[in-house]
Amino acid sequence: MGSSSTHFEKLTRCCMNCKISRFLNKTITIEKAGVARVAIPFHGDLTQNSDFLHAAVLFEVGDTAGFMAANSMEETYSVLTVDYHINLIRPVRKEGIHAIGEVVSAGRTVYVARSDIYSDSGKLVAAGQGTYTVSKILLTDLDGYDD
Repeated sequence: MGSSSTHFEKLTRCCMNCKISRFLNKTITIEKAGVARVAIPFHGDLTQNSDFLHAAVLFEVGDTAGFMAANSMEETYSVLTVDYHINLIRPVRKEGIHAIGEVVSAGRTVYVARSDIYSDSGKLVAAGQGTYTVSKILLTDLDGYDD
């Protein structure tokens, strides 16, 4: 991967161009090929009726971390989530979260990534695994990738 750092920057910018990323005020860092970190700060509007962070937010941060880890290894096409499974371990109250996604299997057309989700205090709050397929969508055709 000769242009990895440029690819990482373009991929991060493209993902941050998504409305949901801006709405959730995410930060995304690709640490190296196959490893990404995604964080979402706490916001009271993201809680459920018991004042815990809604599980959908944990799912979103975990899936995005796995997706970014997988797509960091694919420099031509966008990957797409085929399946994402999450195990919720403990509730999160009044804290932001972050996920570390890491590719555990990389094939020609399918990637599998694990993502561990942590609260800002460092507690493991969820663990997930996703399957991502290489699509026919060129990264260069996505808004934000080549801007």
